[in-house]
Amino acid sequence: MKNRKIRLLCMVLCVALLFCGCELLEGTGFMDLLDSVRQEANMIPYADMEYVRPEPEAIEQALEVCMESAMGEDFDKLVEELYAYMDLYHNFYTNYALANIHYCCDMTDIYWTDEYDYCMRYSAEVSAGVDQLMYVLADSVHREALETEEYYGEGYFDDYEGESVWDETFTGLMDAESALLTEYYDLSAQVVESSDTDAVYWRMAELLAELIALRQEIAEYTGYESFRHFAYDFYYARDYTPEQEAVYLAQVRQELTPVYEKLRRGGVPGLRVFESGEKETYAYVQEMAEAMGGTVLEAFKLLDGAELYDITYSDNKYNASFEVFLSGYGEPFVFMNPTGSTQDHLTFAHEFGHFCNDYASYGSVAGIDVMEVFSQGMEYLSLCYCQDTEALTTLKMADSLCVFVEQSAYAEFERRAYLLTGEELTADALTELFRQVAMEYGLGDLGGNSIFFTQIPHFYTNPMYVFSYVVSNDAALQLYQLEKAESGAGLAAMEANLATEEAYFLAFLESAELESPFAEGRLESIRATFEEVLG
Repeated sequence: MKNRKIRLLCMVLCVALLFCGCELLEGTGFMDLLDSVRQEANMIPYADMEYVRPEPEAIEQALEVCMESAMGEDFDKLVEELYAYMDLYHNFYTNYALANIHYCCDMTDIYWTDEYDYCMRYSAEVSAGVDQLMYVLADSVHREALETEEYYGEGYFDDYEGESVWDETFTGLMDAESALLTEYYDLSAQVVESSDTDAVYWRMAELLAELIALRQEIAEYTGYESFRHFAYDFYYARDYTPEQEAVYLAQVRQELTPVYEKLRRGGVPGLRVFESGEKETYAYVQEMAEAMGGTVLEAFKLLDGAELYDITYSDNKYNASFEVFLSGYGEPFVFMNPTGSTQDHLTFAHEFGHFCNDYASYGSVAGIDVMEVFSQGMEYLSLCYCQDTEALTTLKMADSLCVFVEQSAYAEFERRAYLLTGEELTADALTELFRQVAMEYGLGDLGGNSIFFTQIPHFYTNPMYVFSYVVSNDAALQLYQLEKAESGAGLAAMEANLATEEAYFLAFLESAELESPFAEGRLESIRATFEEVLG
């Protein structure tokens, strides 16, 4: 397993994972520099952050200089040039993130559309460059010196032996994916303005078929048996397999779909959703943070003092919520397009959980599944640290059941969709497949809208991601159960792990003394909990 200690420099970032950020960690040498950047910038208001269009040519020149020095004898010169390259690298992704935030705040703004497209267009090239550099360093005379604790850490370059996957063909494939994603975002903006949304959604269905075909080509080129296996390794560093996922999804259908269907038919006793504005939503997370104290309160003070959030409603905003780490400033940022209901309290708490994880670790390099434990865990724990949460607790538990069943259905849809090939892979086939899967998992016909899958951004931007919500929800629920059994226990477990750099989910659960979602009887236990709480 790769040593992730300074993955900040070498991490292969792609647009699909941009919202997850990258990490800055305490230490010496490289780490002191990065830590000092954060300490100097830890209260820079978002309003003072200036977007400057990155210069890919300058990054390429710095890369070439680094690779030349890696083949030379002067170690100090190499380190100096690595610093210079790292500055340009982080400048690119910081400005990429800023362009993304501005674009998502107003998808009708042509300037930010162009700037976001510009950054996305060069993202594969920048990622390819840093990956190539790691292979050169692994083969250089300076490898032993670079694998000391001061720099990358022992055994860091073990995974960079041989040839890099980022050759001209692979980079071209990733560029092609970025182009399709650009069209996806354009279509998302058209939904806001179009008078014929059915036509837009149908084009989005066709686009998903094109993305699947391209991603199958990517997997084949890199030697994987399926894109699912490729994504598990390349994007998510999962220490469980697609085969384990398939078994788990079947168990969800068996254990939780009946409970889900029962509640859909008869409703949830005590389930109420109230109107809520921006002030009420913000006050909820503030109350939670002040009651929790510690790192959570520190993170909230940063969010509040530097106004590192946008939770206002707009018809022109991207219809989603996310958190992103602005590595050049050492600060996270929360974006949210609210619904105007108390559900927003949980959504803001969710993204603030990511914010705390990034704050504590100076930009998390934990695995995707691990990151989601903190976001979903913050939702659960907020119920224990805010007043008058009885109705919200019922809402959260109903939502949690929906996460298990609905996200499992989406994961099943993806699993089967990527088995379609050639002439079988069409918008019509995807529409029929989604209808079938929705029925199997108790989702019904979604109001007769079998093209509903086009409204799920992850299918486009984060392929194979949705299963992370399911397994991490299990772990997050365990934090809630700890807290209910002993006041402070769940919070202590989360606080102790907020700065984790563990990339692997099952390894994280073991170190945190939490149970694996794949453990025998685990889903039966979850079913019993839902039946007890929701009736």
